[in-house]
Parts: sequence; structure tokens; C-alpha cells
Amino acid sequence: MIRVKRLARLAEEDSVAGMTGASKRGRSEVDARVGRRLREGRLLAGLSQGQLGAQIGVTFQAVQKYESGENRLSASRLLAVAAFLRQPISFFFGDLPESARQDEPAGLTPKEIKLLRYYRRIGTEEGRDWMLKLAKHMSGGSGPGQGTGKLL
Repeated sequence: MIRVKRLARLAEEDSVAGMTGASKRGRSEVDARVGRRLREGRLLAGLSQGQLGAQIGVTFQAVQKYESGENRLSASRLLAVAAFLRQPISFFFGDLPESARQDEPAGLTPKEIKLLRYYRRIGTEEGRDWMLKLAKHMSGGSGPGQGTGKLL
């Protein structure tokens, strides 16, 4: 009876996995595509699985599993691979369907973060408004004083 329940549970997991694109171990088509791109990048760099593994701190067997999609690359490991192969992260996701991509750039640049921190430190609403007007003026927007060299 226990065996029948276990088989039924596994069958249910497989049917759910079919709907989500992931298997019972959590693999998905994205994992397989990232693995294929990893293999392409490694071959373009002229590296063996062992050489790449040694550079990113894993065995050649782990690289094999990443490339086959059997194991997922963690975000930190993917960053290490991208840096070593001198490829942007987008290289690994370049062949994803349009519906899986985002049009917006991911994250803020260090300068944008610094600007936001300074902006938040401005103690008055008037000061923040002035800063926004300055930014709009500097970006070519139609802020106060546009064309006159004056902001206020």
C-alpha cells in the first residue's frame, strides 16, 4: 500500500512539473538553456570542463551537470562563470523567449545609488524639489530656466 501511495505521489509531481516546466527536482527549460549557453561560452573560450571547474571552484562533473541542466547554477556561481568567460550575464539568457525577458534594465548603477542616497539626505522638501528641477534641467527636460542658464 505504501508503495502504491508513493508511486501515485511521484506521478502527481510529474504531472504538476509538466504544467510548470520544472521536474520534481526543480529543473526547468531555463536551466537547460543556461547550461547550453555555458557550454557554448566554455567552448568559445577553448576550455575543458575541468579547466572551467578549477577556475570557479567546482569539479568537472559539476560543470557537466550545469551544462546538461541537471544542476542549476546559483546566482553567485553564474556571476563567477560570466566574469571568468568575460561574458555579460545576459549571454546566458540570450535565447530565452521574449515573454521571459524584461525590457527594463536590471538594477541601478553605483552612481544612481549614490545619487539616490544623497537625494534622500536632503532635509527639506524645497531642497528635494530644487534637486529634481536641476536633474530635469541637466537632462535636457523643459524645466524652469531652460535655455536661460538659470534654474529658478
